[in-house]
Amino acid sequence: MTESSLERDREPKKYPLSYTQEFFVQLDQGEEAGAFGLHFVMASGLRVTGPVDIAVLQGALDDVVERHELLRTVVVRDCDQPHQLVHPPCRVPLEVSDIPPANDKSRELMAEELLIAAELEQMSASQMPLLRARLCKFDDRDSLLIIKTHHSTSDGWSMQVILRDLGEFYAARASGRPAKLPPVRQYRDYVAWQRAGDADADGGGALAYWREKLRGAREFTVPGDQVAPEIYSRPYSLTNYPVGADVVAAASELATASRSSLFMMLLAACYVLGYKITGATDLSIRAFTTGRNEPQFQDTMGLFMNLVPFRTDISACTSFRDILAAARDTCVDAYAHEIAWGLIEQEIPEFTRSRREDPLATEFILGMFQPQFGDPVLPIAEGAQEIRDRILPEPEHPDIPRGLVWNLDLLTTGELVSGVLFNLDDLDEPTVDRWAADFNLIITTAVSEPDRDWRTF
Repeated sequence: MTESSLERDREPKKYPLSYTQEFFVQLDQGEEAGAFGLHFVMASGLRVTGPVDIAVLQGALDDVVERHELLRTVVVRDCDQPHQLVHPPCRVPLEVSDIPPANDKSRELMAEELLIAAELEQMSASQMPLLRARLCKFDDRDSLLIIKTHHSTSDGWSMQVILRDLGEFYAARASGRPAKLPPVRQYRDYVAWQRAGDADADGGGALAYWREKLRGAREFTVPGDQVAPEIYSRPYSLTNYPVGADVVAAASELATASRSSLFMMLLAACYVLGYKITGATDLSIRAFTTGRNEPQFQDTMGLFMNLVPFRTDISACTSFRDILAAARDTCVDAYAHEIAWGLIEQEIPEFTRSRREDPLATEFILGMFQPQFGDPVLPIAEGAQEIRDRILPEPEHPDIPRGLVWNLDLLTTGELVSGVLFNLDDLDEPTVDRWAADFNLIITTAVSEPDRDWRTF
């Protein structure tokens, strides 16, 4: 290889954006807020058992960045044509610290507090690499490993990919063998595939379907307690509202008996909640999907998450069971015609008119998370397990740039946690508490009396 070609390999390479990245660019408010702000981050915590080899961990982190281009990609926004700029591999910042004991706190509680504190630390969307790590050592055999990315480059599935790959790279380096990971397609390959496929979306009938499905519809919003500011001045809050494992098991049984998924069951409950909040029966609730419908990109790290509008008219339904059946039909059709949210928004701009015209209309987005690779013990030291059963409320949380997100997280205990993300510039905490209590009551009532009139829930 010539010297000039080596220089070219060190230069950043320019590629177009995905539709999700374009959507994030619309949410750009600089470094103080929005989708590229310093607070828009994701973090995962691993409890590690056994002594950690710092050099091996550093090498494994660097391997992850070399494997996944998007961890070293800047989204260039201040130009006529925003684009990705992929940088060469670089070293991951790794901090190591000893954590002194606290007599009044368990290590489990201290680990969660350390993870929350890490989530609140600022992170630039333009400083490479977009991966940070911190090893907090309680002692030589008990540590917390915090992995952090900027949300403009990662989604929930991607975080699971990072953790899986990190564990394999650590094990490979520790034993002196090659890593046993499948070949990976890069995110720019996905963008090229997406552009080629979605350019013909109408030819496949998807846009025609959504034009008809959303005719006369408006996205579901909730009434805010305050007029949302142009730029938010306060951080988001996260409050967790658990649903017991027995209720979740009963909900799963009801869903299965109705040839539905647990998500369809919970979406039906959201339709009832939407009615209780607004009185509307024609409801178009937008929900996150993984956006990973193409097998070749299952191991690719990047922004794949998509928004899909699930429109259902529940006015003719007499029982919750009827609503569940209607939700199932809606989901089956929507999944069959899923395309990038950006295409729908461009094609049907009137769908989002309510929040543009009503200063109190607050976006409502539903999400459901289940680990894509299960809950494995990762081969770091003698074993590492992700912290998912989190209990502490977070008055400050970094995760979304606007609106309200109702995240449903199915835990290994069988519990379901509604993690409601909201901003006090939009909503008062008692309002969110009331809605969460209503949601839990709707689920409990639905599983015990599915044939009851849903309007009496």
